[in-house]
Amino acid sequence: MRRPLPNLTINYAKSDLLAVALIAAVVAAWLASAGGAFSVRALLACEVTFFAFYFTGSFLAGFRSLAKGIRFDLPLRLLVGYGVVNTTLLVLAWLSPFGIITNFSVLTALAVAAFFLPGQRRSVRSEPASLWAVALCLIATTLWCQDSLRPRLEQGHVVLFKPWVDGFYHAVHIRIFGASHGASSLEDWRLAGVPARPYHYGMYLTPAFLKQASGIDSYTAFAGGLAPLGVFFGGLAAYAFFGTLWGAWPGLSAAAALLLLPDGAQQGMQNTFMSYHWLTQISPSATYGLALLAVAWLFVVRGCTRGSRLQLFVGWSVAAVVLVYKLHYVVASGLLLLLVPAIFFRERSGRGRRAGWIAAACAAYVAALMVGQKVPGVPLIRFDGSSIGEILRLVQTFARHGALRDWLVQHMGAKFSTASNLLYGVPYVLFAVLGLLLPMLLALAFCLRRRTPLLYVLFPLLLIGNFLLMFFGLALDFASSTPDELSHRPLMIVYFFTVTWVGGALGLLLVGSRRSHRWARPALIGIAAMLLVVPARFGAGVQQLWAMPQMSPVRVPSSLVRIADFMREQGSSDDVFQASQFDRVYLLAALSERRTFVAHTMTLMPFRADLVETRTAAIDRFLHIRQPKAIRATARAFGFRWFLLEPGDHADWPSEIANEPVLEAGPFKLYEF
Repeated sequence: MRRPLPNLTINYAKSDLLAVALIAAVVAAWLASAGGAFSVRALLACEVTFFAFYFTGSFLAGFRSLAKGIRFDLPLRLLVGYGVVNTTLLVLAWLSPFGIITNFSVLTALAVAAFFLPGQRRSVRSEPASLWAVALCLIATTLWCQDSLRPRLEQGHVVLFKPWVDGFYHAVHIRIFGASHGASSLEDWRLAGVPARPYHYGMYLTPAFLKQASGIDSYTAFAGGLAPLGVFFGGLAAYAFFGTLWGAWPGLSAAAALLLLPDGAQQGMQNTFMSYHWLTQISPSATYGLALLAVAWLFVVRGCTRGSRLQLFVGWSVAAVVLVYKLHYVVASGLLLLLVPAIFFRERSGRGRRAGWIAAACAAYVAALMVGQKVPGVPLIRFDGSSIGEILRLVQTFARHGALRDWLVQHMGAKFSTASNLLYGVPYVLFAVLGLLLPMLLALAFCLRRRTPLLYVLFPLLLIGNFLLMFFGLALDFASSTPDELSHRPLMIVYFFTVTWVGGALGLLLVGSRRSHRWARPALIGIAAMLLVVPARFGAGVQQLWAMPQMSPVRVPSSLVRIADFMREQGSSDDVFQASQFDRVYLLAALSERRTFVAHTMTLMPFRADLVETRTAAIDRFLHIRQPKAIRATARAFGFRWFLLEPGDHADWPSEIANEPVLEAGPFKLYEF
């Protein structure tokens, strides 16, 4: 009898299955640590989630034409499975009328069927280095995410939230996607009942499922799920990329370099704004986007060296998926992803054909940017070099006071010429990001120039050049909430691939040497074990930024937390609330898991600003209504059940309402309508 998919052979290892179960158990422990209580439901949800990833990745790894030349060990299977399952969940959140649990159950059933039904299965031995890499990633992630895994600290009448303030924003979106059942249910987090804008929401789906399936709260799903999983996936991506290029043990060395070496700021450059490890914590979307971008580059690079158009197409397809995880990375990397094959694809073709490819790539990139620029909320994308001095001035403001900052102020910034800014700014920016890894890269590239394909040697240098063009060439968007985001965020790309390339190259030299071959593997494990002191030392407080101390930790009156807990425990998840000071950091929405009638934002956000202003004015009028019936009728018309009157605010309501809050905690008064 002919098999349904004759070219499919699914390899699996029993030790991999055990490792998947242990990974899920560790993630459940992260959730328990963040939430303060262990949940059996959370453990089961984690187990189902990671086995769905593994089954999906193993199914795709079974296609020989796709996987040939690719090291599809456990790390890459989990990454590919995550990319497929999680992205499909995002699509279903917009299109399916069913909830996230039903959607995930269908995907899990398909993953199980794909793993067990078609083709043939063959038991193989696990690659030991891949299991060591998984163990390393779990331990290092736990150490780097100390603040997220123990997010709250009570100090008298104040509660400290150690993660960056954006954690409340992420928790709100986890709640929104956890409760989703089609596009009509996805709303703007600031405006109850208003449809959500297009944005890179991809990272929220897995923690949203874990929240909904286990019953944990949204902030726990953020702190114990969303934040550490991104760091973990980044380590897996480092192993998968360089494990394929140079071998399993160099792949382990690459993952160790990424997760165990201090970045430029921690090496002494003292500019946290340029810190990779800081950004991985305060911007979780960056880590998920990086992991999938590494998968995209893996298929593009291998497709070039093998001459495989299928792998090239898969790489570009994964890069397109990155759009819904981190838009900035596609803007920064899109053109290079298209141009590298034009130069390095292993196929004899004339100069005219390659020139045509380059022209078509540039045209496609420009056309995509023009279309993307019309999407609401997308920052300004203009390459004109007009903001070189301004972005260097911005970077200076985040450098610690001292001799280095004084030198920077004297040599670069808005008042200096373009030539002076580039002369001093380029080396400063590179060393601020990479530190001593930069000269190590150059030395290792020289050593390996004849021992590995040219593309492998030039790859990190191409990324550095691309980063510098983006960083200094893109105009700042002063109408946006963060003018520098398209210029600044891609520093994570150059750090990720540079440090992993350095680690992989060192591993390659160590393992490939005749003198060190016998003891190279235990030496790598031993060095990695010793370097765990780095995340153990820097993990606590890694999210703090001296220039913005109010962002982490966030100090909140315990009475306000009590108000949020009360709203969460009462009523239903469809309830709408309103705070008199408009919940500017989204804390009430995150901790209460209730929708907000109108919220303000910490930074400038022009999108739908007119509607925010209209609802704000309506709330101002609501506070001055004097008739009890009119107050209740207005609350019903606006659709909110709860109203929080905060310290310093006054309502002109009659005493029969003003003096009867449903809960009074310290200076806060909560009313129910």
